[in-house]
Amino acid sequence: MDCRHAWLALAEDQGLEVRMTAQTKTAHLIERAAQRLRGMEDLARSAPLPEGAEDPALPASLPPASPPPTSPAAASSLFAPAPSPASPPPIVAPPPTSASLAAAASAVAPVELAVMEAAGMIPWGRKRERIAEEYRVVQGQILRAIDASAKPGSCEGNAGMRNMVMITSARPGEGKTFSALNIAASIAQFGSRPTLLVDADAKHNSLSHQLGLVDVVGLLDLGAGRALRIEDLVVPTRLDNLSILPIGGRDGTRAELAARVPVATVVERVGRRFPQSVIILDAPPCLSTSDPSALSLIAGHIVMVVEAERTRRGEVEAAIDMVQACPNITLLLNKSLLTTNSTFGAYYY
Repeated sequence: MDCRHAWLALAEDQGLEVRMTAQTKTAHLIERAAQRLRGMEDLARSAPLPEGAEDPALPASLPPASPPPTSPAAASSLFAPAPSPASPPPIVAPPPTSASLAAAASAVAPVELAVMEAAGMIPWGRKRERIAEEYRVVQGQILRAIDASAKPGSCEGNAGMRNMVMITSARPGEGKTFSALNIAASIAQFGSRPTLLVDADAKHNSLSHQLGLVDVVGLLDLGAGRALRIEDLVVPTRLDNLSILPIGGRDGTRAELAARVPVATVVERVGRRFPQSVIILDAPPCLSTSDPSALSLIAGHIVMVVEAERTRRGEVEAAIDMVQACPNITLLLNKSLLTTNSTFGAYYY
């Protein structure tokens, strides 16, 4: 057998093996081609595209991706302000005890002369000015009325305390606090009598404010059911024979105390505690509150301050009607312009 026939015979005998080898070689070639194509695609993707060119791997008609749907509540919450951090609960201070109030009152320093003069007190003793002489005349009349009321039957049935003088006016701004301060200072200085000036104006508390005693324990605290001694709340001054009883109550509780504390009842307690002292009340205006009407039942004397050229006669008459329970009412004309021929002139030693 020649070589050709021998090769064919071998091929026929091993045909299956030959066919399997060819298929295997074909599959191997296809796999190598596919790997080469994948390598070329990966290389193309890694290379940067020119500006404005599109990626051929993506279809040109691919629509833009739309945001996921959100509910109205979720959308509004995206723009809602961030919640503020929760604030801690307020710290409520415990109410003051009687012992703490008494200790605070005893620690108050005497009121200096400079403070009282800044509040409007006349500088007594430096020189004899016209206004100083006029208030000396007023304090002399008050002391004579107090002494006269001590006689039997002189008060005409009035149950008021003869040592208590209420200074008031028809309406605010007429000078009652200024007059109360200077009448009390004049009695203490020239009358040589212990004098207690009481701030009984719970609405305006001008006296306590001007003397720097607005936060000091005083009159309203006595009527708040606290076990306090009146003498512990009296503030001394640098002027001999003159002491001050502030209105009392803190800024946050003063209005509440004034609404429920009977001021007249507390003032009566003060009068009975100091029967040998002259008690000057800086009371509220008659046409702004009912306190002057209640105080007129216990005050032995009333000085009604009237501002010249401003207070109307009808207002004065209405104010007098409110305090007519006291028979001893004196009108004090304030802020009047008089010539030197009708009053005191300047006089120096």
